[in-house]
Amino acid sequence: MKLRPKVFLLLSAVFLALALVEWGVGQFVLLPRFEDIERDQAATAMRRIEQGIDQELARLKSVAYEEANWSETYAFVIDHNARYIAMNLTPAEFRQLRVSTLSVIGADGTVAWATGANPQTGERTSFDLLPSGGMPPSHAWYRHLTDGGAASGLISTPQGVLMAAISPILDGTEHGPPRGAVLVGRHLDAAELAVIGRRAQTSVQFANLHSNAGAAADRGQSRSAKQLVLTDSTTEVYRTFDDIDGRPLMTLRVDVPRTITAGARSTVAYATAFTICAAIVVMMILMIALNLTVLTPLGRMTRHAVTIAAGGDLTERLNVRRGDELGVLAHEFDAMVGQLAESRREVIDHSFQAGVAELARGVLHNVGNAMTPLGVRLAKLQEALRDAPVEDVDLALGELAQTSQDPSRRADLEEFMRLASGQMARAIRSALADSEIVSRQTVLVQHALSDQLRASRGSAVLEPVEIPAVIDQSLEIVPDACRERLDIQIDDSVRRIGFVDLARTVMRLVLQNLIINAAESVRAAGLERGALRFTARIVRETGQEHLLLDCADTGMGIAPENLERIFEKGFSTKRSTSNFGIGLHWCATAVASLGGRISASSAGIGYGATLHVRLPLNSREPLLGNSAA
Repeated sequence: MKLRPKVFLLLSAVFLALALVEWGVGQFVLLPRFEDIERDQAATAMRRIEQGIDQELARLKSVAYEEANWSETYAFVIDHNARYIAMNLTPAEFRQLRVSTLSVIGADGTVAWATGANPQTGERTSFDLLPSGGMPPSHAWYRHLTDGGAASGLISTPQGVLMAAISPILDGTEHGPPRGAVLVGRHLDAAELAVIGRRAQTSVQFANLHSNAGAAADRGQSRSAKQLVLTDSTTEVYRTFDDIDGRPLMTLRVDVPRTITAGARSTVAYATAFTICAAIVVMMILMIALNLTVLTPLGRMTRHAVTIAAGGDLTERLNVRRGDELGVLAHEFDAMVGQLAESRREVIDHSFQAGVAELARGVLHNVGNAMTPLGVRLAKLQEALRDAPVEDVDLALGELAQTSQDPSRRADLEEFMRLASGQMARAIRSALADSEIVSRQTVLVQHALSDQLRASRGSAVLEPVEIPAVIDQSLEIVPDACRERLDIQIDDSVRRIGFVDLARTVMRLVLQNLIINAAESVRAAGLERGALRFTARIVRETGQEHLLLDCADTGMGIAPENLERIFEKGFSTKRSTSNFGIGLHWCATAVASLGGRISASSAGIGYGATLHVRLPLNSREPLLGNSAA
């Protein structure tokens, strides 16, 4: 996997883990805390309901006390006068007291008077708290009729739950003995419960009304028994209330909306969503920043390294101008590539020189092998020719030409000529045979040279080079005397060409010969110093690009009839005995081996000359320079 996907996956995993941690903190730390707060709020709301009921019971207890600790009530228990009832137990009194029932009970439990009323209107209602006509001794409050104690609590009635209070009947100065008790009550119905809930600022309702039948087993159950139930939308608190006998009477339910948890869930969701969005934004920013500062430069360096490893262009440079580690790495890599390019150039030069030396050794060896028998045969032929009686034949012919020669002497001379002619004939036949052998040996030498010529026509090594650099390398191997005679001028057109793929070693030698030839031309013109100007351009012909390199000197120039002949083998216009006319011929042959050609132009003797080198280029586009990263 590449580095960019790895970084993306790593950042995604980090931010995903961060989002999961935040979600986990919200779900398992924050939300439970908010649920605890909601439980506390629900419990507080139920306590407010309890306080509301307790406050109402306390009020009823106060009402019972005011009605019972009154001298007229104290007298009414004895005389039962109707005036007391008419004056004090009126509908207005019930509205003022806000009670549903009021009973005056004697010390023996007998009901002296009892009635019910609507606490809102005061109208009489059919309500009999003690349907047996009195309070039985088994009643929980029976003892309060005589011991002077007061009490309050909840009582189960056929009409529902009654909040009731009992207070002893005293003489108005809180003295007794008690003559019974006044019992007041107020129905705890849904409307009254709603009023208590509004005072407590919560919602309350009946959850269950317990039957008193068989409730003996429930005695002693704690009055504070509560149960809390959580739903998706509310927190429900159930509270069971006991009657005055300690038996479960009713269960109230307080519903507290779970707004805190809902808000907390929304907050956690928003926070998680915000974290995710922020993580995405941050990850995008990080990826963009990493792409710009690390990944893209690193990918560029990687592709460059892969290209170099695959044998790519060693002239390409990263040129990363940065002060960080990547900049240092890119700079060092460029330096290593430069060293590699220089090493490669040296290896190619050494290989070329080694190849030339090896080729020369092969030519000399093969030619030597062919020349050894040829020399022996020529020596034998020379010896046979030296042994021929040529001088004697010349003397004999001279004597025979004299007419006054003695006949016997003449006969001897003729016999000598006959014998000499035979010997000469044999010598000529032997020379002819030897010449045929020499001819065959010469053919062998020619074949050896042809074989070496074919072996030397291997494909040249192409390198991406800049023409000015090749010119500089050529000047390094030009003799100092030639280099000092020339002012080398490289036109901007040569530099604009940039990098091209050429056989650098061959071109270096070609340019070396052209520079030496220009220096000798300047010297032949009688000048102490001349100029050699290089210009170049790239042209396209028949879908193929060609490099045109012109080398114009200010030397002697070339006669029009010699413009074509100067490239022939052995032809030279120079008078030096050390010149054999092979320099320009070798240049033409070398350029031709690269698929190009070389030509010359001149306005004539005394006007200098220009040599035109034309080389084909492959499909590689010329590089116009490297851009900085």
